[in-house]
Formats: sequence, structure tokens, C-alpha cells
Amino acid sequence: MTRSLLIAAVAAVAVTAANAFVVTPSLPVRAIAASAVSSRPLMAVLDVDSEAEFDKKITSAGSKLVVIDYSTTWCGPCKVIAPKFDQLSEAYPDSVFIKVIGDATPDASKLMKREGVRSVPSFHYFKNGEKVDVVNGANAEAIEAAIKKHA
Repeated sequence: MTRSLLIAAVAAVAVTAANAFVVTPSLPVRAIAASAVSSRPLMAVLDVDSEAEFDKKITSAGSKLVVIDYSTTWCGPCKVIAPKFDQLSEAYPDSVFIKVIGDATPDASKLMKREGVRSVPSFHYFKNGEKVDVVNGANAEAIEAAIKKHA
């Protein structure tokens, strides 16, 4: 009897472990979040990778607060703070949230240099086309405090 239980337990663990690596087509994470919170619209984080697109988004935002997350694909703290940035975009639907991944394209890297980004993650805040604040580092409280201050 004990041997049967042991075999069953090992089989269950093996199936669970194997399923952890199964790739199944699914909705993007942001779409899943939108369906889970159907009572209010999901405010997506906009991906921007050129100076022209960036300037257009800043100008078209008008008097809305624009929050920009500058990051890179290799940055650990950038990956840690990314889900919180997405949550903030949902919590503050009257603000515009943009992500610039500096090593995604040469234009994105050029944009980060133009905007004076020297470390990642870095969060820049714009209102009426002017930079009004900067928060460096993956400090969720400071990022949200700056949103509250300028929204």
C-alpha cells in the first residue's frame, strides 16, 4: 500500500512539473487583466521606441500627466517593478503610461540619451509637454507619490 501511494505521489509531481513548461496560446496578460476587471477599462501601458512617437504622445496628452518608465531587457529591478507600473496604469486611468525599452531599438536608445536617462529603471513625469519630476530606481512608493503629486 505504501509503495502504491509513493508511486502515485511521484506521478502527480511529474505531471505537475511537466505542465509547468507547456506553452498554450492565450490572451496577452493585459487582456486577461481587462477581462478580470470588467467594471472599468484597462489602461494599457503604451510601448514607445522612437523620438517622433514619444514627442507625439507627450503632445497629444495635453494636460494629462504622462508617466514614462525607461528600462532595459537585462535590468532585474526593471522586471520587478514592471507589474506595479501596469497596476498603476489601471489605478490612475486619467494619466498616460508609457514604457521605453532602451535596448529594444537604436531609436529607443537614442531617445533615452536625449531625455538624460543615466540609470534604469527611471521614471519621468510630464505635464503640458514639460518634464515635472523624475524618480530613479524601482521604488514603487516614490513612483506613486509622484503620480499623486502631479495628477
